[in-house]
Amino acid sequence: MKRNNIRPKRLTKYELKSIKRKELIGHLLPLAKSFGVWIVAVTFVAWDYTSFRWFSMFFVHLTTYFSYAISKLFLIPVKLLGSNTDIITTLKVNYDIIIISNYLMKIELECSAYHAYIAAITLVAFSAWKRNDKLFFGGLFVVILAILNSFRIVMLGVIGQKFPAFFNVVHDYIWNILLVIILWGFWEFLNNRLTKIS
Repeated sequence: MKRNNIRPKRLTKYELKSIKRKELIGHLLPLAKSFGVWIVAVTFVAWDYTSFRWFSMFFVHLTTYFSYAISKLFLIPVKLLGSNTDIITTLKVNYDIIIISNYLMKIELECSAYHAYIAAITLVAFSAWKRNDKLFFGGLFVVILAILNSFRIVMLGVIGQKFPAFFNVVHDYIWNILLVIILWGFWEFLNNRLTKIS
């Protein structure tokens, strides 16, 4: 019996680069789609907040009530004062008022981390996961973000009452950096696990 000594064809550098480029595009295309849909959705929610407040106030109330519940859970004094409207230039802007640890805060749309929820949903929607994984882990992702964001609001109340000089730094910088790290890190973790299983 003769053995067939056919060697596999060696790829040229150009062919290897072409394959790597296709793999990179295949990996980045879902992220690009996710980013495009995220921009449209965030714009819609922000427009709704300044116009009709049909959909956007869901995020504001969710953050307010989760923050209230977490404060109660950790035995931190908390009061809800309800919704109010403020006029900034010509726009009417809604917010919820909450007092945590005797520190009064206005929960506006930006405080709700709605952009993070939308980012999580669009990342999961365009990921190469099984449908059941998208539903389960996407829901888990949003719940974790909601709890973390509401915990942040509670911590801001405590910081505002005890260390008011640090409130703006934590509110404007530290949380925004942490949110991006948490959002991206959690999605990467899930994506690596779920695409290996699939």
